[in-house]
Amino acid sequence: MTRIFLVDDEPLVLIGMRGMLNWNELGYEVVGTARNGAEALKSIEETQPDIVVSDIRMPVMDGFALAESCHKDGAALPVFIMLTSYEEFDYVKRSMRLGVVDYLVKIDLTAESLAAALDKARTVAEKEKRLQAPSAPAVSMDSYRDRLFLQLYGGLFTDRALFDHQCAELGLHFDAPRYLVALGSLQAPELPTDQLLTLSTGVTRMAAETLPKYRPCRVTGMDLRHFSALLPLQNGESPEDVLPPALKATGQILYNYFSSEIYWAVGRPVGDILQIAQSRHDAFAALQLLRPNAPVMFYHERPNTPLDHRAQVVGQVQRYIRDHLAERLTLNEVAAVFNFSPNYLSQLFAQNSEHGFVEFVTATRIAAAKELMAATDMKIYEISAQVGFDSAFYFSKVFKKLEGVSPREYMQRMKGSYVDAKDDAEF
Repeated sequence: MTRIFLVDDEPLVLIGMRGMLNWNELGYEVVGTARNGAEALKSIEETQPDIVVSDIRMPVMDGFALAESCHKDGAALPVFIMLTSYEEFDYVKRSMRLGVVDYLVKIDLTAESLAAALDKARTVAEKEKRLQAPSAPAVSMDSYRDRLFLQLYGGLFTDRALFDHQCAELGLHFDAPRYLVALGSLQAPELPTDQLLTLSTGVTRMAAETLPKYRPCRVTGMDLRHFSALLPLQNGESPEDVLPPALKATGQILYNYFSSEIYWAVGRPVGDILQIAQSRHDAFAALQLLRPNAPVMFYHERPNTPLDHRAQVVGQVQRYIRDHLAERLTLNEVAAVFNFSPNYLSQLFAQNSEHGFVEFVTATRIAAAKELMAATDMKIYEISAQVGFDSAFYFSKVFKKLEGVSPREYMQRMKGSYVDAKDDAEF
């Protein structure tokens, strides 16, 4: 179905256009309407129409300004059909320069003329989509395995039968008595996004090749500064006895090659692979305890020192935030959950976390959104709601500020970018 968005400041015109055609029968879906260009611009980001039918003369933002805003980054879509009550040639000439594919006079608008303009616009839109479509990447079994692991880490599997079925299809076996997550943290300086992406990709790839030489594992990239290693444990094995040599040796090799240190935060073992998200949460909490003289840290329910206690309190708050991203997470509301004053909670974060409270909430929401982009087929507006943003427009604005690209561009770039440790994954 070709997606259509209608914009006109006259309600009767909108109603008339909605009723003028049998849209579905003609292969169209009207995904939204708006009364002015500013209102339309916000909705167009969410609905991603192929064609916009817009009045030229409107309050707040006219049709020309709307078309310019939609195409300011060089985007060819959506294509525009312009409506006006005037027939002056300069309007036609200007709208054609904006890439508008047709121009209709309202007083002469009929079902036939609208259908003809839409057909013309659809031809242009479909051509543009074909031009923009990237060549299909080689789809490997590894990319599907990475998707499953990201779903596991996000706690997205609720149906064991479905999980077992997918594992059988992907050749994955989880037969160890226990599993845990070791979170690798890249201690790199502030770098431009493209340089950090190159470094992160190289580090994750080498970690995926190196760590399995010491312990069976699966390495999956999580974000630009973290990757997760899923490690099986046999009965009687103590993580603090058997893992540090492998983690330190891998970290040293990575440092020798990339001149960037890797710290390791390790979660508690779980006996059920579907509970591995719990171990990953623990690992994130243990991140707060890492420092140069302690590059490997294991999560403990009972802290060993007052410093550990404060850091683990912050870790518990961070875990609460990760588990409640869809809810309101203001400083006052989260402080009340833990019986703290807002000022005390703010100080805890300032002294025991890499980020302040607000920065952590925002960064965590964006990180969760990136995981959903990798592990699901949810739409941008669905993802923004699930991670707690009030609107997809604001989500896109924040995402681009932090990541340097829009959510849609990120989704197009990241598919198939995750790395695994070995071809025949068996645990």
